[in-house]
Amino acid sequence: MTETPHRWHVYVVDLGARVGTKPGKHRPCLAVQPEELAALGLRSTVVLPLTTRIAAEPCFPFRVRVPAGTCRLERDSDIVVDQILAWDNAMFREDLGEIPDALKEEVERALVEFLDLDVRRLGKGSPPG
Repeated sequence: MTETPHRWHVYVVDLGARVGTKPGKHRPCLAVQPEELAALGLRSTVVLPLTTRIAAEPCFPFRVRVPAGTCRLERDSDIVVDQILAWDNAMFREDLGEIPDALKEEVERALVEFLDLDVRRLGKGSPPG
């Protein structure tokens, strides 16, 4: 793949060998990084890996469920929010498509809660000051 990954798209990404709790192999990942950062020369993209080892019970904010059929996924999957990775764009293999708006909102809420971000205090989109 030669173009910069698009935010909210699921890609097949070559994560290399599994090490400890880091997921490995070719795995679907959700790009969550704003595309504007690529324009600054960043050659990596922040992603959240997906797994078909779905949690037996809801475990928000650590996991967000993606139903089979979304972005050509053959099985129900979980977005693993607590496994945030920055991965070289050269390792992105295939664009599987953009997730629906409802899932985007759920992933945003999960990231805010998992990272303990107070978006009301910061003002969404405002630079620190």
